[in-house]
Amino acid sequence: MTRFGMDVVLAHPEGYEIFLEVEEVAAKNAEKSGGTFTKTNSMAEAFKDADIVYPKSWAPFAAMEKRTELYGNGDIEGINALEKELLAQNAEHKDWACTEELMSTTKDGKALYLHCLPADITGVSCETGEVDASVFDRYRTPLYKEASFKPYIIAAMIFLAKFADPADVLKKLEENSKPRVFK
Repeated sequence: MTRFGMDVVLAHPEGYEIFLEVEEVAAKNAEKSGGTFTKTNSMAEAFKDADIVYPKSWAPFAAMEKRTELYGNGDIEGINALEKELLAQNAEHKDWACTEELMSTTKDGKALYLHCLPADITGVSCETGEVDASVFDRYRTPLYKEASFKPYIIAAMIFLAKFADPADVLKKLEENSKPRVFK
């Protein structure tokens, strides 16, 4: 979003950092486009006067690296221990939830709430989740519309990773197109 001139605030609890390279790209894009990229460890600060909020839970980058290594080594005991560790760590941040109170601090109290789904909905899918049921329900239509794009985005990412020149592959497919018959 920073490449489109948006003012983007990345908020996460301490210890939940993302790829440094991603932050660097976001900052460079913001500089080129006239937008901004800032980071904070305060969810309240990130919500203040926001037009759009996209709160998403994730594990710390270091944990993702460790998980990948454990899976690669087939270390099931290590994976189970890591999952317990991460659940305990996440329990310390239950206040990082998209609530009606936080939404009221957004621009005119009317920011668009988005999430790639599935979301942990407080009182619906879990006791204490990442979003209040009332917030989720208010934005159900745009959330489901956004989620409907997910399979196509995943397919595009696979396609882009598989071919060195995806534009050329698409051009050849178009040139050699044959009618498709579905039975």
